[in-house]
Amino acid sequence: MLLKLSKVFFALLVFYYGWFQVVFFPIQNILFVLGAILMVCILMHAYMNNSAILKYITIELFMWTLFAFTSMAAGIFVAQNTILMANSLFTYFEFLILIYSIVYISCQDKSIKFFIDLFIIFSIVCAITIIFFGVEYSHGRISMSGNSNPNSDGIIMVIGICCIFFKMKLKNTRKFILLFFLIFLFLYATILTGSRKSFLSTVIIIIYWILFVAFREVKKAKFKSLLLLVLMFIVGSSILYNKLFQEAVLFQRLDVLFTSGDEIRKGMYKAAIELFKQSPLVGIGFNNYRVLSGYGTYSHSTYAEALACTGLIGVILYFIPYIILLIKYSILFFNKTLNGELISQSRVMLGLFCILLFLGIGIIHFYEMASSITFGLIIAFVILNKEYIYVNKNVIIDKTIH
Repeated sequence: MLLKLSKVFFALLVFYYGWFQVVFFPIQNILFVLGAILMVCILMHAYMNNSAILKYITIELFMWTLFAFTSMAAGIFVAQNTILMANSLFTYFEFLILIYSIVYISCQDKSIKFFIDLFIIFSIVCAITIIFFGVEYSHGRISMSGNSNPNSDGIIMVIGICCIFFKMKLKNTRKFILLFFLIFLFLYATILTGSRKSFLSTVIIIIYWILFVAFREVKKAKFKSLLLLVLMFIVGSSILYNKLFQEAVLFQRLDVLFTSGDEIRKGMYKAAIELFKQSPLVGIGFNNYRVLSGYGTYSHSTYAEALACTGLIGVILYFIPYIILLIKYSILFFNKTLNGELISQSRVMLGLFCILLFLGIGIIHFYEMASSITFGLIIAFVILNKEYIYVNKNVIIDKTIH
């Protein structure tokens, strides 16, 4: 019962933070209340089942928590706006709680299925809101509401598509048709947002899935499933290709990106480097780029933001988990002992992680809920399959639980 309640409050937190408060209105202190109840449910479940809660703090979570505390400690002395820093770090701690919750609940369920399904449902709600109730954000770009950033909306669609690929099976024709329809729904919503990085990420993950997952499954699939895949891909691509040209906003933005680049973004990255030079060891303070850069907003890059705001110490602490996860998934990718379904799932998760690395060029992962949930999925999946991560076929490198 407690585990089910924790799932309910996790879902409420996600839908409130990512959809309700954006589309309708914020409710004071509701995030704190939902997060507190979520953790109480988890702690009570752990106590009643004699489960040590600390063993679910993975090396990645430990490093990111250390990153948050060092950013706080250094920020007291270097941040120009300490209130902004404190509020941003508080939100980041909430994201770490989300990641921990995903890890704990998934380990109890021995599956990440609940969170995959939850994010797909969340993406469907966001996509419908964009398509049927969206508002113009600027220059023809559509978002869920005037308070919603179309780039953030697009990222939700990309992650939703990756979650669909995680569930995709060519053998199940009905399920395949439904999931394929949802992919085009999410892709259409992405086009409406005019988010270049989200659209490019979608194209990349689709090509990746075809090359490294679908082709392997096609050998075992029935002929009608293969034929259906080809026909749906051709028809869907044709519709979206025409829609791409009709939606001139995205096309024009892509044309500008490929021909002349994005001068504003380049300027932001240069400003990040200059701010880093002012305080190379600890940075200028968490989320204080918007205060000192002159742009009045964040740097639009995880890598630039971490460098400028947290310095070399923060960069090392924050990005070491990236390297650890990349190593683990690379081992899973080349492990020939995995069964068929696990091979497909591990490859999809690696593709999702690589998409996050790509998206990091244009978004700040540690300011973003969707990215945090995705990291939770990536960490939980690799823990659940830790026995397949070997060095020299005998030594397991994943020691995150034990």
